[in-house]
Amino acid sequence: MTTLKKLLFSPFKNDWKLLLTLSIPALLLCLFGLNQLGRLTTANFLAAESVKFVCEFLFLGAALSLLNLLGVKNKWLTALLAFIYYLTLTADLVLLWYFKERFGAKYLDTMEGGDYAFLTDWRVLSYFAVLALFCVFAVRRYFVPAARKTALHRGAVCLAGLLLLYVCNPLNLLSSPNNFYTTYLIPPSPVYTLNALLAKRPQARLAETLPPDVEKLARQYNVFSAQNTGVGKKYTRVILIASESLSNKYLHRFNPNIPPQASRPLDNLMEKYPSASLQHVTLSTLYGLTVIFTSHPYAELAFENGYPASLVKELKKNGFHTAFLRGADETYMDENLLFKQAGFDEVIGATYFETRPEYRDYIDWWGLTDRKLFDYAAEYLQAHKQEPLFMTLLTVDSHVPLGRLDYLGQEYEEIDAEFYDVPTLPRAFARFGQDVERFLAKLDEQGLFDDNTLVLIMPDHPSYSNTPTNKLFKPYRPEFDNLPFIIITRNALEKPLVQSGLISQLDIAPTVLDLLNIRPPKAFFGHSLFDASARRSVFDIKEDYAVVTTDEGTRVLKLNSPNPQDQALIRLMTSFPR
Repeated sequence: MTTLKKLLFSPFKNDWKLLLTLSIPALLLCLFGLNQLGRLTTANFLAAESVKFVCEFLFLGAALSLLNLLGVKNKWLTALLAFIYYLTLTADLVLLWYFKERFGAKYLDTMEGGDYAFLTDWRVLSYFAVLALFCVFAVRRYFVPAARKTALHRGAVCLAGLLLLYVCNPLNLLSSPNNFYTTYLIPPSPVYTLNALLAKRPQARLAETLPPDVEKLARQYNVFSAQNTGVGKKYTRVILIASESLSNKYLHRFNPNIPPQASRPLDNLMEKYPSASLQHVTLSTLYGLTVIFTSHPYAELAFENGYPASLVKELKKNGFHTAFLRGADETYMDENLLFKQAGFDEVIGATYFETRPEYRDYIDWWGLTDRKLFDYAAEYLQAHKQEPLFMTLLTVDSHVPLGRLDYLGQEYEEIDAEFYDVPTLPRAFARFGQDVERFLAKLDEQGLFDDNTLVLIMPDHPSYSNTPTNKLFKPYRPEFDNLPFIIITRNALEKPLVQSGLISQLDIAPTVLDLLNIRPPKAFFGHSLFDASARRSVFDIKEDYAVVTTDEGTRVLKLNSPNPQDQALIRLMTSFPR
């Protein structure tokens, strides 16, 4: 026993306090992650926090050993390295906050071209100051440079412990899917991100026909079988309004804590016209719009392979001029190039509006104000009123975290309620509703809202962060994160939309083509929202795993799972039949 104690514990004699202290932030991240993923139960908390602590302690012990072996003795340098490490943990926290996903490869590209003015906010600076002070305190108080022999001994123990934990993870004993979600939060932030970067990614399967095993699964999940219902007509003017980050929780119709006057315009539209509450199946703008256009859950494979099937391409084949208008910079993440591959003839954004004197002064923050974007849309519609036109509008004023800070002199009806007199997302969505109301009235005045006009309102994706307005979203309900979808026509359609827990973003493209009497391509996963007979499956693809939901239940699987049953399902999710 004495020998074992000496072997396992003696190398930590001078460092256990430092490692214990530095492990605390990761425990808080794990706790927050369990809450964000809806898995914060007593059993999950105790099990996950215990394993997370052991993993983090051993990982930091191995890292400390490496520093010792490299001869790092300076406490200030060690504190700086600890601070840099915690920046990766902060990125993890932010992604869990906004998207309920960890910080991985998918989000690295989104950093380029972002607006980082928020970093100068006193609250952000205060956070970084506290983080830096924590690192300095821990290192100055507890760091003791170790001898090379001790460092080697400690490193060997830590690596052996991590290997044992990897092979015999006790969290696997939890019931499914708790075993998956708790394990998902265990790897240290840089390890998780590195794994995401290096992991073998599924490849798109582009083929005329499906292999027998995939064809069987396609029938089981009822995908690649979208059909029209005869509800539509030959609309020649189709306007799809994609509101940045909108979800049900900002509408009084779903959330009584929202003041009725704040969401009145959108609530009235949902009352008057066919509307639905959709599950989202991906997050971030490029991914959300790609799913909307393709009715395929694997957005990344869709845009990396030139959009094998696309609503926009089908409209273009049928004689529509296609235009994508956005308030933000159209070159962000090469979206100007990608959306042209999706089928758009033109992609117009902030770099173009900077050349127009009447719009230039209304560009600030993430881009052109929504009101001016709608004004340009009306101008564009007028210029193209003699030809079939499909237009997508992507707004920007409701971008996270707080919505537009300065509306550049534009006036809105003020909402006399808490949180609506300062920049917040609830205020941003209240103003978005007013802009939509103004836009529809303008179309009507100009004769652009006629019997041949179809207007669709939806978000690109939801946002989960409620700061600083948490009070408005308590008690939390899962449907708060669903996406409102509205179909507006001159004469309201009489046929109702399907109301089901399994309708999703995947159903948008088939619904639009159904409304236009255009045959949907085979690669669509969704079904028209007018098709009440269709069995539906929701495929929600995350950074490195997928959640598949049917009437029978929910299944969670890793995208690199070695399980043969999982591999067959992955082949289905990566297929783009022609």
